[in-house]
Amino acid sequence: MKRMASLLVTTAIISWSLATPVQADAVTDWNEIAVDTVVAASPPRLGPLGFLDIAVVQASVYDAVQAIGKKYKTYKVEIPGASGSPDAAVAKAARDTLIAIFPDKSESLDTTYRGYLTKKNLKEDDPAIGVGEKAAAGIISQYADTVRGPTSPAPFKGDIKPGMWRPTISYQTGSPSSDMAMVAPWLGSMKCFVINSGDQFRAPPPPELTSEKYTKDYNEVKDLGSFSNSKRTEEQTQLAQFYAALTPNIWEKPLRDLAEKHTDNINDSSRLLALVSLAIADAAITVWDNKRQHVYWRPVTAIQEGENDGNPATVGDPNWQRF
Repeated sequence: MKRMASLLVTTAIISWSLATPVQADAVTDWNEIAVDTVVAASPPRLGPLGFLDIAVVQASVYDAVQAIGKKYKTYKVEIPGASGSPDAAVAKAARDTLIAIFPDKSESLDTTYRGYLTKKNLKEDDPAIGVGEKAAAGIISQYADTVRGPTSPAPFKGDIKPGMWRPTISYQTGSPSSDMAMVAPWLGSMKCFVINSGDQFRAPPPPELTSEKYTKDYNEVKDLGSFSNSKRTEEQTQLAQFYAALTPNIWEKPLRDLAEKHTDNINDSSRLLALVSLAIADAAITVWDNKRQHVYWRPVTAIQEGENDGNPATVGDPNWQRF
């Protein structure tokens, strides 16, 4: 997922590099509001869930903008006769979608929304308000399960057999976290945004624990990924620090910067943020399909249990911690 997102950002830089620089627009404004809402959510939207939230918001915003601008084909929602200010449509679409995802934030989001309209001299009776409302409602109905998540998901705690996923030792406290189930084992079966399904690009099974490939990978991760006494370079450490922050603000901020600098109209900025956000969400679904399908143990478990994996070439370290 991280490599795919990085590639998408790089591709976006190349694709938009010849456009005329402009300032922020309603699309980037509300993307920032959406990201801040996701990151501050309580309970937190752990791991990849926040990326799905952002994708739903950007899909709503995109369809609202294209319904009026008609520069590109809409994604899911057709709104005949759409008119009015695209900025107003964006604000309403994002506001309604965020409230659907975070109903406990409805009061603060509504305050933000009304303040935004006032700041931008937008009227609440602008016909585009209805466009944004319809776009949000259409996307929410298409991705209701994504917005709500499962009602009572069965917890998944894996297995203690060698090679099997299981809760890990807490990185912060060093204490067993046996009460912690997998964050979102259901995520791999969620409805995708662009690809057909989470299993469309399912990876082949991981290597056998006694294989040469497993041994090579094991020793490489043990040497380079250790919290202490690692053999990685300073550059590799910096890369690890960057990718460790797997939150929407890390990926969406560069997208906003690209849109603000290299797009000259709201149709293009809405398309850019939607394309990349939807692709990241599909990557997350694909990753979790693989996690649940293969149920493979994490490096920290593998190395701490290295003496019990049946492979004499993997030397275990019960005190090993990842970077």
